[in-house]
Amino acid sequence: MIEVYKIMTGKEGVNCQQFFQQAHDCYGLRGHSLKLFVNRSRLNCRKFFSQRSVGEWNRLPQEVVGAPSVNVFNKKASIR
Repeated sequence: MIEVYKIMTGKEGVNCQQFFQQAHDCYGLRGHSLKLFVNRSRLNCRKFFSQRSVGEWNRLPQEVVGAPSVNVFNKKASIR
């Protein structure tokens, strides 16, 4: 989850579009502002890092996702 946090907040220096697709707010999403779209795939080869981490990331509350630093994110995520 720390790696997802760094990618989504731009701290990793990697374009997040290479790994994830952000969900659009057109359906009234609940939770935090950085929800990710869950790509469905029938093939097991597609279930790598970006696919497995989306569900866990989307379950995090806003105060964890909105953490100002990696250390704060780690502390808040581990309490959860």
